[in-house]
Formats: sequence, structure tokens, C-alpha cells
Amino acid sequence: MRHLIIGADPFPPYQYIDKNKNICGSDYDTVSLIIDRMGYKADYIIQEWSLIEKKFNNKEIDIVFQVQKTPEREKLFYFSEKLRDAVTSIVISTNKVYYGNIEGLFEENSKLGVIENYKYGEIIDSIGLENKRLFKSIDELLKSVNDKEVAFGVVDLGVFNHLNRQNIYNNIRVLDDMNFNRPLYVAFNDKTLRDEFNIYLCECK
Repeated sequence: MRHLIIGADPFPPYQYIDKNKNICGSDYDTVSLIIDRMGYKADYIIQEWSLIEKKFNNKEIDIVFQVQKTPEREKLFYFSEKLRDAVTSIVISTNKVYYGNIEGLFEENSKLGVIENYKYGEIIDSIGLENKRLFKSIDELLKSVNDKEVAFGVVDLGVFNHLNRQNIYNNIRVLDDMNFNRPLYVAFNDKTLRDEFNIYLCECK
């Protein structure tokens, strides 16, 4: 039986390591259920995205999930049918004036906080690096916005709501009128494995 290595970055409530050191989350549940139905054994790795991406590029990981599809990545990897849509939001420091559009956020040399090597879609990816500050994790990004070290950042709304259940980020507000959907996929180094996965993914929907 083939043994697979499957990776993702920590993104609660979709995939994360709980206080008992167990991997859990809704996207993890979906992917692990499909892998089980396919008849494979798998080890799952949850680490920051830069490490997961490097291992996947080096073919140390067979599958990564909750991934944004881009033309560049499609030349290198095989993508599943859509896993789900994610609602992506702009969060902003409460003391920051909002001008009503993405361009207006860059007044006074403000920088946009993003996760290093993430792909968010054309709206965000087209913004130059000179207007961005890169973070290793969503926790680092949110803390920086909350502490007013950066004026605003890009977050998954589900992740933000999960992490902020106790209102620990009380200096942050979400710009709801700037929310947009971001389709997410599962990526493979093996086309045959991708094709098999798609069959079971369609059955789960």
C-alpha cells in the first residue's frame, strides 16, 4: 500500500494542531476522509507555509491542501477540483482611516500585511512588494495589525473569527465591504493520484 505525505499550514478552524497535539479541522477532515476512502495510509504535516511549500516543491510531500491555484503553479503541479471557497477579508487598525477602496489604504506609505509566499488572487497579488510586509503566520500578521505595526492585512474571515472568539484583537476591524471569495484546491505532484482524488471529492460534495 502506498504511503502518502500530506501537508498544509496551520489555518484554524480548517486545519490545525489542538492542545492534545492532534491534527483537526474541517478541511483536514475532508481530505483525510477521501484519502482513507482511496485506501491509502498518510502522514500529515502542519507547518508554516514556507516550509510546506519548499518540501512540496522538492517532492518530499505528495499532496498539499487548501491551496490557491495560479498559472505558475499549474505549470508545476496538478490541481484537484475546487475544495471550497474561502471568504477573504481586509482587516485594519481601528485608528486607520478607510478611504473606500484598496488603493486608498496605501496613504501615508502604509503597508499591507500578507503571509509569505501565499497567493491570494489578482486583487492582492498584483500589489507590489514595496507596499507589502511579509509574515510567517496569520498569528504574526494579526498581532502586527492589532499592535498598529502595520495598518492593515489580508486574512481568511473564518480564521479571523475563530482566532478572535475572545476578542483578543480588539484594535482590529474587518472591512466587510471589501470581502472577496478565494477558491481553494488540493495540489498534487502525481497526476494519477489527483485524478483518483477528484472522483472521491465529487462524491463528498
